[in-house]
Amino acid sequence: MSGIVGIYYLDGRPVEREILGRMVDRLAHRGADGAGIWCEASVGLAHRMLWTTPESFLEKLPLVSSQGHWVLTADARIDNREELIAALGLNQCPVEKITDSQLILAAYERWGNGCPQRLLGDFAFAIWDQRQQVLFCARDHSGVKPFYYYYSPGKFFAFASEIKGVLGLPEVSRRVNQAKVGIYLCQLTGFASLKSDTFYQDIRRLPPAQWLEVSERGLNFQSYWDLDAAAQTIQFQSDGEYVEAFRERFTQAVACRLRSAYPVVSTLSGGLDSSSVSCVARNLLRGQNLSPNPSPARKAGGVRFPLLTVYGDCGVPSTDEKGYVNAVLAQGGFQHSIATVRNPIGSAQTVTPCIDRPVQMPTPAMLLASLQSVQQQGARVVLTGHDGDTIVSHGQDYPAELIELGKWDCLKDIVISRLDKGKESADKKRVEYELYQYVLPYFNQLVKDFKIKGYWQGLSKVSRNWSFSLRGIVSLPVRSIYYNLRQVKWQAYNSKINRDFARQVGLNGLLQDELDYQLAYLPSEYLNHHRGITSDNMQDINEQVDGMSAALGIEPRHPFLDKRVVELCLAVPAHLKFCNGFGRGVMRRAMKDILPEEVRRRGSKVDFYGFIIPEMERDERELIEEVLGGESELSRYIDSHALYQEYREFSKSATPWKQRRRGARMIACAMFLAMWLRQSKDCG
Repeated sequence: MSGIVGIYYLDGRPVEREILGRMVDRLAHRGADGAGIWCEASVGLAHRMLWTTPESFLEKLPLVSSQGHWVLTADARIDNREELIAALGLNQCPVEKITDSQLILAAYERWGNGCPQRLLGDFAFAIWDQRQQVLFCARDHSGVKPFYYYYSPGKFFAFASEIKGVLGLPEVSRRVNQAKVGIYLCQLTGFASLKSDTFYQDIRRLPPAQWLEVSERGLNFQSYWDLDAAAQTIQFQSDGEYVEAFRERFTQAVACRLRSAYPVVSTLSGGLDSSSVSCVARNLLRGQNLSPNPSPARKAGGVRFPLLTVYGDCGVPSTDEKGYVNAVLAQGGFQHSIATVRNPIGSAQTVTPCIDRPVQMPTPAMLLASLQSVQQQGARVVLTGHDGDTIVSHGQDYPAELIELGKWDCLKDIVISRLDKGKESADKKRVEYELYQYVLPYFNQLVKDFKIKGYWQGLSKVSRNWSFSLRGIVSLPVRSIYYNLRQVKWQAYNSKINRDFARQVGLNGLLQDELDYQLAYLPSEYLNHHRGITSDNMQDINEQVDGMSAALGIEPRHPFLDKRVVELCLAVPAHLKFCNGFGRGVMRRAMKDILPEEVRRRGSKVDFYGFIIPEMERDERELIEEVLGGESELSRYIDSHALYQEYREFSKSATPWKQRRRGARMIACAMFLAMWLRQSKDCG
């Protein structure tokens, strides 16, 4: 974990060292172990250093090549070090003396703009190529490391690891991105048509798996990773081979993220994802005969430590996972701690300045409490199970694939089998309800494509294979026609949005674009899985986790976002993902004899609103009333007085919390936006 900033004046004016210094000082929290500035004529690069790996103690950034032709600043951890050292002919040097930044610069010298595709790991970097008069920038495959930039054609280009670094320049405005705010208030996850945008109108971000060249000719972007093409090359003969490949790649992903000069902490919630990361990490550390005593010894030789784990405890039954956590801990090999989670709304006041945007996760308090525990234990690295759901996939679109293939009986057998094994009874009405939910999107798409013949053929097959009731058969075309004729209205997603604002930004159109992308019918599990992996939701959460972690001097590492794991998981056959409705079959099978059985077979997830809603009614009440009841910038976007009255009714309601989740989300969303507006000091 480090911080990077840079300026390239395209109009030829010289970079002032003082300006570059102010930019990098804004990122001081990202690197307590030193700072560096390099500037020459119209280009300047700077860096904040945080030591996390043994090799990082030897790094001096910005790094100038021996010939002086190239200069690098980087926030990076490179995982395929041995492969690169061999390919670049660096074997004559002691491996432990070769830094990750040296590998990146040597890779650029050898392969030019082809270097990012040769790298494995998490990285964001910029290289000034003096020969070509080009600033080359790149971001890792999954967007773990952030890269924000501002571009004024013909004048200048500036970048930083955090938006606040770019905002340090007087030429960069703080104008709010109104379209982004509108979609945010509709409480959607991800921004399909606004992927490169931030909540600041004039600041953008480099998407994952892309490089960017800046020159006097302008900007040139290019993707360097084709996930689909990579996944298509992975073909095994049996499910068992996919399972073994997952175990191998996942173990590699965890192992390379254990490279640390300080203690490593793994989040352990009791869920399938964090438990898998923690157990594999524990097994790896056990097998290396490592020192039993954690110590912040700063030895470049690479001291390793036993695995520490942390659980965020909200203190309410609806979020209590300690039973699953204890099952993992009973296997031994962990040093465990519990972080007390408080203030699900108020914690955003601490978090928002770190992430330079409104909070989008349900509660930042959970991650904040865990990170504070990590910091208190003297660790600088935290392993997470972040986004294992998306990467491994529950295979929930496999039924659509079976329908497309005409395998009606197969889908019916799967539904009956799943209901018989679960808590639901597999009676005729229940089976019909489940099958109806699966088949409706298929018929909606046939109507949208105006495939009348295919529609009636489909109805015939449904009635012949599934014995739907007459009411069910008749309602299918009615619902399909209604689905395609209905118009999207923002009021259905948040009725408290300011009408003038909604009209000004064309919110209905923006919302329609998002829904068309996020909910568009795709005929296979593979295509839906690919869309999920490449959606903006993952990038958004990555950046929020990075900002919060960096504020505490911690580097987050996410094994599920390893390129090798992502490619393999996409390639897994749909039936193995679906696992008879149980989901994530390849991972469940791969973790046999690694996870406790009650965790490996777990199908439930906690609902944090069981913690959030009671807190909103009690300890958070004064804060919510102060924000919603007062005059603020929020009224530009929300009818805050109407929302305040809704909160008063919400807090008096005797309705069970599960039925008030939607209202709680709307109130929390407005609170998080208000906190960001206050922090950003929007000037209009």
